[in-house]
Amino acid sequence: MLLPPTDDFCMGTELECLTCVPDDPDRVPQAVHRLLEILRELAPSLPGPTGIFNAYGRIYPDCGHIELAISEGHSPYVVPLLVERQQLLVREARSRLAAEQNIQLLLACNNHSGLLERGSPVWGAHENHTIPLHPKRFTQQILPFLVTRIFAGAGGIESPTGNYLAAVRPLCMEHAEGGSTTHDRSIHSTCREEHHMGARPRRFRYHSILGDGHRSQFNTSLQFGATALAIKAVCHDRQLKQELARMKTWDSCDWVGMLNQFNVLQQPGGDLQIHHRVLETQRVYLNAARRYAEMLDEPPGWIHETLQDWEDTLSAMETLDRPWLAARLDTFAKYEFYSAVLDDEELSWTELPKRPSFFPELALLDHSYHDFCSEDSVFSLLERDGLLSHRVGPFVLPGQEPDPFVPELATRALARARFIRFHADDDGRYLMDWSGVFDRQQGLVAAIHDPGATEYSEWENYRGPKVNDPESRMDRPHLRRVLESNAEHVDHAGAIGRLLRRLEEREQRDQQETESPR
Repeated sequence: MLLPPTDDFCMGTELECLTCVPDDPDRVPQAVHRLLEILRELAPSLPGPTGIFNAYGRIYPDCGHIELAISEGHSPYVVPLLVERQQLLVREARSRLAAEQNIQLLLACNNHSGLLERGSPVWGAHENHTIPLHPKRFTQQILPFLVTRIFAGAGGIESPTGNYLAAVRPLCMEHAEGGSTTHDRSIHSTCREEHHMGARPRRFRYHSILGDGHRSQFNTSLQFGATALAIKAVCHDRQLKQELARMKTWDSCDWVGMLNQFNVLQQPGGDLQIHHRVLETQRVYLNAARRYAEMLDEPPGWIHETLQDWEDTLSAMETLDRPWLAARLDTFAKYEFYSAVLDDEELSWTELPKRPSFFPELALLDHSYHDFCSEDSVFSLLERDGLLSHRVGPFVLPGQEPDPFVPELATRALARARFIRFHADDDGRYLMDWSGVFDRQQGLVAAIHDPGATEYSEWENYRGPKVNDPESRMDRPHLRRVLESNAEHVDHAGAIGRLLRRLEEREQRDQQETESPR
């Protein structure tokens, strides 16, 4: 399986967003439709199979919620910067929507609605990597990394146990490998093979569904960088397989059970702690990634930066350096914030399970943390107070790039952004997709299958399914996924509404207790 070392990287994320109008859930379809129209006014855009493409990726409705699929990046430090610019556009569109129609649309990049418990409405923050082998060929070599990758989580309080979890998504995992994105989910998912790289690709798409949505840029870059290097090590480092074989933890283990065991950072009555197997295993992969980097004649500059970030994170976890961790990783930033909230209520983590009425308030604070459209979100307040050290690059507003609305990328996303900016005024003529663009007027298609390509192919006659309008789907697997996703996304607004009602009931009870004579 071992291959000659290569230094090509391509990665991106898909953020399914909590999408609701808390005071009027029935207005969500109207809000989403108008939001997309406003987004086309804010930045050069072209229609996609659904939704729109702009310089930073694709924004589209998926079973009632907004999904942000970020353009392909060549570095893990590019990914969060693209996410930020896409979210800034959405924030501005949401603000205009509120001023125009008085619709208060809530958008957040968390992964669950309502209380975090078994059976909660859930959705994904998926990650994509271009890889040299089909994912099915390295399942056993990557699983130990995935089940110990607790820095891919964004933290959460499980109800009704009160356990503090490193991540939300492990609660949804049912299998070690295979599965689907909406049911029978797997730690090492191999179910999404529509790779957008042509009919006979030399590389494959690895579509992981295990990570959480992040606000911290450091958290996002560490997750993508460490994962990209771990996969390279699996494919290119001979010593890694031998070292994993010597670790008896991974002999015929219950992968899902192990994932959930490592995911619990604190139980009521216990101390915050990170399992020693997590740290031991991550160091094995970190050392393998270092050996991979040494194989390269001229490794991309970001690799050494990621290796250092990975090392610093594991060192902070080993000493449980809570201030360092809370400044950079969402899980620990939330933990410190929740601890302060509990302290204000004269509650301890030990006592939390005895106060079930407090869980809805904590859940709403979680939604606020991930609300990227609000300047008063929990995350925004922590950042303004100087409690976070998470940025990985300069703050750039959409359109303020040296070449406006063309991010500096070393992937085909650069060519796509330039095409979109040049043709955005040709309304209705072009239909954009990840690996090509369709000219409806001429019946022609230009492809860009190679993720590292710098320009589109020559125009050719289109021989695929008939495409009549912007809503037609060039990628049929997407339609199947939309149909399968209904069960997963039916209750975004409903769960939020229930939480708000429960919080109001709690506040009313507290007010009555305050006013009643003692």
